[in-house]
Amino acid sequence: MAEDTEYKKLPIEERCVHKLWKARVDGYEEAAKIFRELDDEKSPEWSKYAGLIKKMVVDSNALAQEKGLEAALIFVENSSLAGRTVGDVMSGIVQKCIAAPKAKTKELAVQVTLMYVEIEKHEAVVEELVKGMDHKNPKIVAACVAATTQAMREFGSKVIGVKQFIKKLAPLMADRDKAVRDETKQLAVESYRWIGAVMKTHIASLPQVTVKELEDEFDKVKGDRAEPTRYLKSQQEKQAKIADEAAGGAEDTYDDEDGEAGAEDVDPMDLIDPVDILSKMPKDFYDKLDEKKWTLRKESLDALEKLLTENPKLEAGEYGALVSALKKVITKDSNVVLVALAGKCLAMLAKGLSKRFSTYATACVPALLEKFKEKKPNVVNALREAMDAIYSSTTLEAQQEHIVEALTNKNPSVKSETALFLARALCRTQPTALNKKLIKLLTTSLVKTLNESDPTVRDSSAEALGTLMKLVSEKTLSPLLLDVDALKMAKIKECHDKAEIKIKVAAPKKEARPATAPTTKTAAVISKPTGGSTEPKAVTRPATSGARKTLKKPGIGATGGAPAATNKTTSSKGISERELTPEEIQEKADALLSADILNGLVDSNWKNRLAAMEQLLSQIPSYDAQQPGLSQTLVRTISGRKPGLKEMNFQVLKLKLDAIRCVAENFPLTAVTVDHVVNEITEKLADAKNGGAASEALSALSEATKLEHVVSKVLSFALDQKSPKVQAEAFNWINKAIVEFGFKVQPKILIEDVRKGVQSTNPTVRGAAIQLVGTMTMYMGNALMLFFDGEKPALKSQILAEFNKNLGEKPPRPVRGVVNSANFEDANEDEDGNGGASPEPMNLADLLPRVDISSQITESLLKEMSDKDWKTRNEGLTKLQVIISEAKLIKPTIGDLAPALAHRLLDSNAKIAQTALSICEQLSTAMGAGCRSHVRVLFPGFLHALGDNKSFVRAAGLNCMNSFGEQGGYKEFFENEMIADALKSGSPLLKAELWAWLAEKMPLLPPKSISKEELTSMVPHLYAHICDRNAEVRKNANEAVLAVMIHLGYEAMARALDKQKPASKKDILAALEKARPNLPVKPLPKGKQQAPIPEETKKVVRSGGGGAAAQKQIPTKTANAAGDKATTTAASRKKDEDVDTSPLLAVNNIKNQRLIDEQKMRVLKWTFTTPREEFTDLLRDQMTTANVNKALMANMFHDDFRYHLKVIEQLSEDLPNNRKALICNLDLILKWLTLRFYDTNPSVLIKGLDYLAQVFQMLVEMEYMMAENEGSSFVPHLLLKIGDPKDAVRNGVRRVLRQINLLYPFTKVFSYVMEGLKSKNARQRTECLDELTFLIENYGLGICQPSQQVALKEIARQISDRDNSVRNAALNCIVMAYFLAGEKIYKLIGQLSEKDLSMLDERIKRAKKTRKPAVPAEMPPGLKPPAQVVQQDSIEIEDAVGNGCDELPPPEEEGTFDQAPSAQVQQLQQQLQLHQQQAAQQRTSGPFGLDPQVMAEIEKDWVRVDQMVFKELPTVDISLLYEPIKVIPTRDGFQYPQEKFDRLIARSRHIQQNLTTSPQSNPAMSSGISPYRSPLRMQPHLTSQTHLESNIPNLAEMLPKHDPKLVKIIKAVSSTDTLEARAAINELTEIIEAPEKQAVLRDYEEIFIQNVLAQLKNLSQMPIAQAQVVYQPLLSILYTFFNANILGKTLSIACIKNLMSALLHLLADQKLNSGDDCQYNKVINGICLKVLDKVNFTNIYCALIRLLRETCPVAGLPKFTDLLMKCIWRNIKMLPERTNELNYDAVILEVHEFMLALPSTWWQNRPSDTPLRTVKTIIHNMAKVKGNAILQHLNQIPTHSELHTYLIRILKNFQKDGTVSGGAGVSPQRQQYHSKDVDGKRISHQTHDTVSQIFKLISDKDTKQQGLQKLFDFKQQNPDIDLSTFLQGASVTFHRYIEEGLAEIERNQNAGTQAPDNRTDVNYQNTSHDPDYWMARLQNLMSTRQNGDNGSNMLDNRVADENLCLNSMNSQKVSLIRQEKPELSPNRLQHIQAKLAQIKKENHAQ
Repeated sequence: MAEDTEYKKLPIEERCVHKLWKARVDGYEEAAKIFRELDDEKSPEWSKYAGLIKKMVVDSNALAQEKGLEAALIFVENSSLAGRTVGDVMSGIVQKCIAAPKAKTKELAVQVTLMYVEIEKHEAVVEELVKGMDHKNPKIVAACVAATTQAMREFGSKVIGVKQFIKKLAPLMADRDKAVRDETKQLAVESYRWIGAVMKTHIASLPQVTVKELEDEFDKVKGDRAEPTRYLKSQQEKQAKIADEAAGGAEDTYDDEDGEAGAEDVDPMDLIDPVDILSKMPKDFYDKLDEKKWTLRKESLDALEKLLTENPKLEAGEYGALVSALKKVITKDSNVVLVALAGKCLAMLAKGLSKRFSTYATACVPALLEKFKEKKPNVVNALREAMDAIYSSTTLEAQQEHIVEALTNKNPSVKSETALFLARALCRTQPTALNKKLIKLLTTSLVKTLNESDPTVRDSSAEALGTLMKLVSEKTLSPLLLDVDALKMAKIKECHDKAEIKIKVAAPKKEARPATAPTTKTAAVISKPTGGSTEPKAVTRPATSGARKTLKKPGIGATGGAPAATNKTTSSKGISERELTPEEIQEKADALLSADILNGLVDSNWKNRLAAMEQLLSQIPSYDAQQPGLSQTLVRTISGRKPGLKEMNFQVLKLKLDAIRCVAENFPLTAVTVDHVVNEITEKLADAKNGGAASEALSALSEATKLEHVVSKVLSFALDQKSPKVQAEAFNWINKAIVEFGFKVQPKILIEDVRKGVQSTNPTVRGAAIQLVGTMTMYMGNALMLFFDGEKPALKSQILAEFNKNLGEKPPRPVRGVVNSANFEDANEDEDGNGGASPEPMNLADLLPRVDISSQITESLLKEMSDKDWKTRNEGLTKLQVIISEAKLIKPTIGDLAPALAHRLLDSNAKIAQTALSICEQLSTAMGAGCRSHVRVLFPGFLHALGDNKSFVRAAGLNCMNSFGEQGGYKEFFENEMIADALKSGSPLLKAELWAWLAEKMPLLPPKSISKEELTSMVPHLYAHICDRNAEVRKNANEAVLAVMIHLGYEAMARALDKQKPASKKDILAALEKARPNLPVKPLPKGKQQAPIPEETKKVVRSGGGGAAAQKQIPTKTANAAGDKATTTAASRKKDEDVDTSPLLAVNNIKNQRLIDEQKMRVLKWTFTTPREEFTDLLRDQMTTANVNKALMANMFHDDFRYHLKVIEQLSEDLPNNRKALICNLDLILKWLTLRFYDTNPSVLIKGLDYLAQVFQMLVEMEYMMAENEGSSFVPHLLLKIGDPKDAVRNGVRRVLRQINLLYPFTKVFSYVMEGLKSKNARQRTECLDELTFLIENYGLGICQPSQQVALKEIARQISDRDNSVRNAALNCIVMAYFLAGEKIYKLIGQLSEKDLSMLDERIKRAKKTRKPAVPAEMPPGLKPPAQVVQQDSIEIEDAVGNGCDELPPPEEEGTFDQAPSAQVQQLQQQLQLHQQQAAQQRTSGPFGLDPQVMAEIEKDWVRVDQMVFKELPTVDISLLYEPIKVIPTRDGFQYPQEKFDRLIARSRHIQQNLTTSPQSNPAMSSGISPYRSPLRMQPHLTSQTHLESNIPNLAEMLPKHDPKLVKIIKAVSSTDTLEARAAINELTEIIEAPEKQAVLRDYEEIFIQNVLAQLKNLSQMPIAQAQVVYQPLLSILYTFFNANILGKTLSIACIKNLMSALLHLLADQKLNSGDDCQYNKVINGICLKVLDKVNFTNIYCALIRLLRETCPVAGLPKFTDLLMKCIWRNIKMLPERTNELNYDAVILEVHEFMLALPSTWWQNRPSDTPLRTVKTIIHNMAKVKGNAILQHLNQIPTHSELHTYLIRILKNFQKDGTVSGGAGVSPQRQQYHSKDVDGKRISHQTHDTVSQIFKLISDKDTKQQGLQKLFDFKQQNPDIDLSTFLQGASVTFHRYIEEGLAEIERNQNAGTQAPDNRTDVNYQNTSHDPDYWMARLQNLMSTRQNGDNGSNMLDNRVADENLCLNSMNSQKVSLIRQEKPELSPNRLQHIQAKLAQIKKENHAQ
């Protein structure tokens, strides 16, 4: 017994795999118990058992297997990992369980199978079951079939697809095992229940007995309705809601509809595999089809028919040729039998290709419609069948032009059959596919054919109209049928009743439900007071929004309340107003008007007429607008009673016009009334006195009806008049009306009449028409000018002048006709709520006159285009180009051109393909929007071009795609899986280009414009290409992920991952996760801006909430008792739904109670790793108690993140006005935001952090201190997000944390940050350490909690972290502590490993070197040292120059860079006060303290700054001092030349300055001309005192800083005006060529080069002939600039890079060398050489390497890279000579970046790796020059880099060869020598001992001079030995002492000669200077040292000229010194002091 129970001590996992079956049984049972108890489907516990489930189900013991199946069932049902196990488990179930002997085992196996289906693994399940159907064991086969049957019965055919097993039915029905046959029969019957009659086609091949048996079974279940009884997990929630609603009685009406909508018929074609018939067609098919003998042609078609009959479903392929051949037979063949047969074949072809036939539909439809003229029934039937089959692949919208054209055909048969086709097509069309424009177009065309004389045409038209009415509803179509007489209308109604829509129309269910919702809610509330409160509210929302929409429209149209509504109502009735007869008008006038008025109107005396009109005018406003025919009666009475509007008296006429205007303004008016008076009013426009009144009357009529109608009438009448005055005024009125009403006229009609006016011979008419053209320009733009291209030149120039005057002007806002509109079309157009407020953008493409070129596309042209000879094909394409270019604008009807062009797009000749692509682009521009109909034919060709090897073909393909997309939209591109097919079979080039194009275009398309099926077909290819081996394909596919995700959604793309291989899933998932945060947030629907507010049932809200609720309920009850029950229920429901008008956050004192509750543990402490439901409930309860706005709370706790965004937006808006309430509820807001930290949506997180920043900023300003519970419940959760992968989130968290430090004790913040170090997230640990560094730096080590030792030990532990960033952050933190505590820090951090300690020592050592003197924290920004301000200003100047700014920053903006943000300023102020208090406490007192009385006595006579008084001095005219010195001539008239005298004076000033300043210069400046200070290094803000003490200004400092005039001249160099540019170049040339003026440009070098580059860029875009005028002077001045002695030496790397790039591109392009000579090339080559020699050697090296790095990956000019490498090779040759000028660190870093961006692996696939070898040559030569010392320059290069490895390898090779150099500081002479003698001699032991003895002497104070002398002698005797090898370990001071001592000895021995030194060139003419000279030099050096200590590292280059010598100057030469390092060594200072003392002693002795 002991052995039996021993296994129970084992873990459950081990028991499950134990060898004893009892142990396994026990393990399975325990596992099942654990599975039942686990609530979280993602619990890590599941992963322990995921690998055991397969073993459970295949256990060899029957009892254990049963228990294992039970556990597996629970696992599959509850675990999120179950999907991963489906393959293995289902395989085991099929093999071992499904046919097991035990019934329970079989039952459990089936249940597990069905559960896998439920968790949406049905595809894998069916796949395994189908595999089981092929098993040898018939029991397993029968069980698999039975399981499949049960799965289909429960889940339906949508889940268990019939296609997967349909082919198995026939062999299984013939199986020899009876059980298999019976189960298969059941499966067939079940399939029939779901898919219907389709099943019969698949059992036809069975024996007749079996078929009959099955048909009998089918008949039994024929009436049964198949509905699923079980749903997938994703569907269960939705179905539960439907079931609840149905139980409540809300869905009784809709059950049937829902069922019908859900049960979609299965397409039989989906169950058939496609076949490629193109390969099976007879090879002579096309030849036979062209035979003259009809029987041969019939044989060919018969063979095709047989193929199509046998293979009803066709595989995708290129069927263009076959379709063209069939179409040719139908249109051209005279044999009707063949025509019918071809039509039948075309129908089968269209059915077989289904949607893929749409590519050819556009070409076939017009031909088929035209062929309906045949009267043979067999032909007509075949054509009907073909048209119906083709329609399934296209739409009415796509074929509307062809249909309308066929309806206008002369042949009645064509019209009749077209109308019948329309009727049949409409029966299979969804109403949503018909837009208003299409409905109107079809109705208009059918109404015309309805009036045809042929009865067949009339009947067909009536049938089509009746079907259309049935489809779109009678209400929609009736307004378009107003002109149809009653008899025909009755016929249409009859057809409407007979019409049968054969598809299931998707009914708008949601709109109908609110009708029953009120009673439902009432019943639900009565029966279930606690539940169902949310759904009824959701139901009522559409009704609420609908009511608003209904109420809104009258509000928009109402200008005066009720009258406006009345006007709208009556005007809508007046649409169908009929014309009254004269008798009816007379009768209505007699009833309406008094006899006096009627008689007065026809009185012969004008005064009586005037009186009658005055009386009528006064009565018009009092009439009732509701009277029928009122407007027509009044207007026709005024105009119809003689004299009417022919009135001769101007006063009476004016009143009549005013009366008509008054009627139009006050009463509804129709076009019937307008037509009676518009002509007569138009005639009166020419009246001098009443023209204005007539104009106003016409405007009123236009406003009452429609402007377009009135304008057309006015123009048609005016242009028929002979009077030019009428015509001119008509145009003037139209001009004015367009401005007032907006462009609400059909431009096409208007333009034709305007052209007539423009062509008028009368200048007044012509001028008025041209002015109208100008007004139309504002609305139509450039396209308008196309209509006037054919005019005479003189007239065209007038039109163009007016056109240009108004082009680009913004049209004025309409002031009339915005609201009222009584026309049907306007009412339809304004249904969206736009009204007429703004003119809709007109489609100019519809207005332009287009040419039909189909007649020019002849058969001969098409044959020429498809000829075998490429030259002939090219000629055909050229002819086509001419046709299109001559036509300019063409119609979309181009015959068979599109298929012919499609073949040429695939032409093997690249040039012809390019020409075809350019023609396609030309076609799209010429067709406009009509080009979309040809996309299906041409787009595959465009895609093919993207994969071409030639770049120009790919570029042409892209242009075509963009052109077609811009003109016709991109929707058609995403149809028929054209893109998926291209991605499937395309080349890497095609894939890369296509994904790049999709990534660019798809995000710009509307979200639902691309079908889901199309996107789904692209996803597998996208995933495959994300892991493609081609880097470009991978890159572009990754970029396209976001574009696809925008349209398809993340969830759908994630689901598609299941079919990917596990190896690629990781990369694909990473790409999806990377793109997901960038998804645009979908806005909330307009009707769902507010989340549903849950009803409160039991809980009573404190703070008066219950009282308010009670007050709300009282009126409701009263209303229920008084009014209608349904209305009241709806009102109460609406009231519940109303937005809460209370403040978002209430002011109260409940926060203190919450704090107490949390302290006393009455509520949960806000601490969790993941938020559980109880925390959410707690927060909701607390918010309810605090009276937080209910609507806000509903949004806060909604699942949709968009409601959370709305909450943050509302809180942000409420923040400024409700600060007190925010503070009262701050803890609640912070808690809610912590919940959002655990959400996955990044937009909520980023918005929340922005809001928190606003909140904390406000709290800082209010000096608020956060409570303990506020900080403890927020800061720990905030720190979780400091390690977020997104930069925006991390930056936001850092910002909030810095603000919290000002509101919450920073010691507690420190503790929470320390807790963050325990995170597993390396990025979070890194950020926490950075935050600790910030805290320690700002608050000192006293902030460390719980103690310094504990905190620093924990931080030091992180130094050994495996993550590099964590290690660096920890080291930085300890280093910061070291700078605060010193060596004590080593005790605090405790014991560290040797490795960690060495890392820390190295970091501290490095930080000491780079650490700058920190500004004390207590120092306000305004009191910072001058050096800091100067440094910032120099940066400012650099940025300004580098960015090409127009001007430098104004003086008042200086020094603002160091100002901290407001929060940091306050923090610094707090620290300042803290330090001041500490200083006061630490002030010494007692006997050692200072006596304040004595101090006051000492300071009593001091003058303070505030006591100084400003005294104004009298102004003195000193302008005389600034006048130039003029040379006065002698008496004999001789005088010294003024210009030379000025130059002499300037030079003398320079030398005087050099005599009085420290002479420093560049050692390389042997010519004596010093380079000017670089603008990047200038520091213009030194105080005047510093200047006076240290340096007297040189010429550069005396020159004006950035003279605006000079800047303007330099900027003019880049002017696009060639004259201005050349003038500026000439001015600058004069300055550069004069040596004495060159100094002026030294501060403008970068600005000058930038403007030269800008001009070169301008010239590259100009014609070469025009550009050469500027190229010559521009290149000349560039050569002169770099040829100058002092210019171009301090250019930055970026500037040099851009300059060399431009110059080398000019050399490589060869476009300047148009002639035989190459003068330009020689000049440019010379400039390049000058640049290489002149500019800084380090900068030119770095610039060339960087340029090479940037240009190598880009396909540029091939010669460019060669030229660039030649420049680098030249520099390599110069390296030994100029090594002292080179900054090795910078160059090595640049080389490292090159090798990082373009590693050796990248060059493996390149044709040439010469650039890489060039860069390696640089390193090789540098290593040869520097030797091992080059390793000292690798501080910025990681040791694992490719460069480091390569360099080590080079040095090892040198050591093998014995060529390595040992020293670090190798002199130039040594390097030259070493370069000559590569095998340099090694130092012998004897020599080494000698030198060592010498250095020992030097080290001793007593013998140092003797040692230096011996060292000097040794160096003279052994010049080839490099002493630097002996000084490697010595300090810099000792280096300098040795060098200076040797130099001193050499000077003493050779007075007047120069001793070369590595860093200085010192010229001593003699050593007998007077003491004042040495004192001045000493002071200058000391001041230089002080400047260096202040951080000023600026080089001080002085100006000197050795060629000048004036009599007034000292004759001694001036030494020029360049000091590389600002600090003065102590030995040097001591040496100078000793020298000074010696000279003084000698002078005293003399």
